[in-house]
Amino acid sequence: MANKKTLFNLLFLLLFSILVAAITFAATLWYSQQNAPSASMNAWLASLFQSEPEATRQPAFHSLDKVVVSVKGKRQTHFVMLELAVQTHYPERIKQIDSYMPLVRNALLKMFSKKKYEELQNQQTIEQLQQEVKQTLTDAFANTTIARDIDDVLFTKYVIQ
Repeated sequence: MANKKTLFNLLFLLLFSILVAAITFAATLWYSQQNAPSASMNAWLASLFQSEPEATRQPAFHSLDKVVVSVKGKRQTHFVMLELAVQTHYPERIKQIDSYMPLVRNALLKMFSKKKYEELQNQQTIEQLQQEVKQTLTDAFANTTIARDIDDVLFTKYVIQ
């Protein structure tokens, strides 16, 4: 008999706690709406109820700024000009990549500093180079949310001079 009474009391306390928490949350929302909430409170409330944007069916492409890097040759220094586009299914989230262009340039500069002009001239390396650029950018964005949104990196222009 004591076990049933204890179980009933625990169940009652659990339900009572849930009810108090729900009333407190509702009262907080009501109070914040009645007293002209600040911008930070509005942002917090919006983020609380906002869901992640949905992926688009068709991939979207976001062009990055042109990048020019130098590479060493046997007799002189040469230049590589790249225009890249990022393929994504989250075009709204990928827009913030533009503010990370210094990070993109730095990562590509480091990658190309290890390359030689003669190996870049070989047309068979374009696919391999494209994969290497994608991996370099994915690694550069590893500590950001952008990495998850990059499906592919495409060369839209590739010039070696």
